[in-house]
Amino acid sequence: MNLTSIPKTLSWLERLATPLAVDDYVEMINPLWSRREINARVVAITRQTREATTIRLQPGRRWTGFRPGQFVRVSLPVNGIRQTRCYSICSATGAVNDCFEITVKAVAEGRVSPHLNSGVKLGDVVEISEAEGAFTWGATLPEKALFISAGSGITPLMGMAREAARCGTLPNLVWLHYAPAASELIFADALAQLQHDHPQLHLQVIFTRLDGEHFSGRALRRRCPDWQDRSAWACGPGALLDAAEALWAATPAQPLITERFQAKAMTLGDPATGGTLTFSGSGHQAEADGTTSILDAAEAAGLSPRYGSRMGICHGCTVSLKSGQVRDLRTGKAFGEEGDLIQICVCAPVGDVDVAL
Repeated sequence: MNLTSIPKTLSWLERLATPLAVDDYVEMINPLWSRREINARVVAITRQTREATTIRLQPGRRWTGFRPGQFVRVSLPVNGIRQTRCYSICSATGAVNDCFEITVKAVAEGRVSPHLNSGVKLGDVVEISEAEGAFTWGATLPEKALFISAGSGITPLMGMAREAARCGTLPNLVWLHYAPAASELIFADALAQLQHDHPQLHLQVIFTRLDGEHFSGRALRRRCPDWQDRSAWACGPGALLDAAEALWAATPAQPLITERFQAKAMTLGDPATGGTLTFSGSGHQAEADGTTSILDAAEAAGLSPRYGSRMGICHGCTVSLKSGQVRDLRTGKAFGEEGDLIQICVCAPVGDVDVAL
């Protein structure tokens, strides 16, 4: 089938396809040809650790590619409910059929990550978004760089390192990575190969359970004495990023770029009031303080709202505000009028609130 001819013949094809749409038939032939959404097929699965799996995806023709370090939103049905989550791309560009990889670490009590970690099969099709995010190399690579990562925060940095290595532009790079133990080190073989092939990569893996060491200014100065002269990227748990941002803010240094997998909540200057949450779509109610997101409160009340990033990026949890006001936990700003669309993963109630959930 010549896809370039489809737009020219839509009128008669649409009449022929009625009552279905042309895309319904196209997707039956090959889901990657869809013009309505961007689909991707699982073409390889690699187990990294007991809880982490790398999935190679072949995207549909509508996908426009990525810059290493960016993320995609992945949507799929889990137990009959369509769920969306964000995952960093951990591969370089230039693969056959524009394939790319994500690595998923199963989250305790998670809905999507356990399924992707152990339930996905070769040939499965998922929906993806265009690549998003600014956690990437700049227009030109620095002469000296510093990566700081922990746990699954290694994923976007691995994509960036692989891309620079593929292009022959990997700078003098000190990479500090924190993992609980050797058995939980994601990309163990790939990291060893990168280090073997590129002597300018100075990798230091710290096993926190064994060494008892966590990121700190003192540890950084010991492991990378010239850290202030290196352009830096960091990704990992909130505590690590908070410590890194505080250190950079207090010390003259080259820029630090961070990527958070969870939103950084703002410390509110005034007492958080909270109130009664009414979920008018389901008839439920719950009490919530002013520092707990509406999403968390809804889940605690037994509801299962749709969500994606849980940090205000993907808008997968957006619902309509029926009454009351909410506070954006990232900025501290209170707002709200009837009919406003709010992201319940980063909003908390200010007084009594009714949402269409």
